[in-house]
Amino acid sequence: LQEEHKIPQDRLFLLVPDPTIDPALPAKKSNLTTIEQTFGTLSQRLTDSDLLFVILIGHGSATGWDPKLNIPGPDLTSSKLNELLNTVKAGRIVLVNGSSSSGPFIDAISAPNRVVITATKSGGQRIATVFPEHFRAALSVENSDLDKDGRVSLLEAFTYTRLKTAEWYEDQGRLVTEHPMLDDNGDRKGSRDPGGEDPDGTLARSITFGERAGLGETVPDLSPEESKKLAELEARSQGIQGQIDVLKLEKHTITEDDYNSRLENLLISLARVNREIRMLTSR
Repeated sequence: LQEEHKIPQDRLFLLVPDPTIDPALPAKKSNLTTIEQTFGTLSQRLTDSDLLFVILIGHGSATGWDPKLNIPGPDLTSSKLNELLNTVKAGRIVLVNGSSSSGPFIDAISAPNRVVITATKSGGQRIATVFPEHFRAALSVENSDLDKDGRVSLLEAFTYTRLKTAEWYEDQGRLVTEHPMLDDNGDRKGSRDPGGEDPDGTLARSITFGERAGLGETVPDLSPEESKKLAELEARSQGIQGQIDVLKLEKHTITEDDYNSRLENLLISLARVNREIRMLTSR
């Protein structure tokens, strides 16, 4: 995030089990006290216009009613994490839990204006996950920019990670023990294939990294006229994407030919608008 997407260091918080392993890293110990202190800072700094992005990596467990991430000292339970998230005033919150047994976090954390991504679909998938390494690669524009608009949306990153995770198990000839899930409509269910026929994906698509991203702006200096044009183009792009989302929900109520024709026209229109945006911002 800091290198490719130019996120300022003062906006990044890194917590690890043993910060002494690499003193060069600006890290603190990932115990419950430090986590609570970090959220205390965030609750003072963030406003409705901010996006909070939380990534959990490690080993999880879900033997009781309250799934948890195993950390030094008392574990971080899903209910405790939800309590901490509720103290933050960020307009949008993203939680990515790449640990084993992370699926039940969706039920605990899901809410409006939140994207919850888990490495597994259930608490029973207890084997160590490969999800985090693929998700890290997915945040690169080079790897995951599926629609070639110069940005990586959270939906694109999830799709890339899901496919690469499945590919890894196939290449290893191993039984798949993790099935990534995404929930972003607050229904606490989650989807394996958001953005398609599944109901999730709209909010995740709107959160982007790279040019004009919600984190780390890299837009060149524009004149007032160009800035106005860019805003108009981005509004058109979002409007067309919204029409695509609505059309996908209506898929089963119209004929296949009508659906394919309307989808093709919308995708062509979206590509044209995104091309204009790239031309304006890639000088």
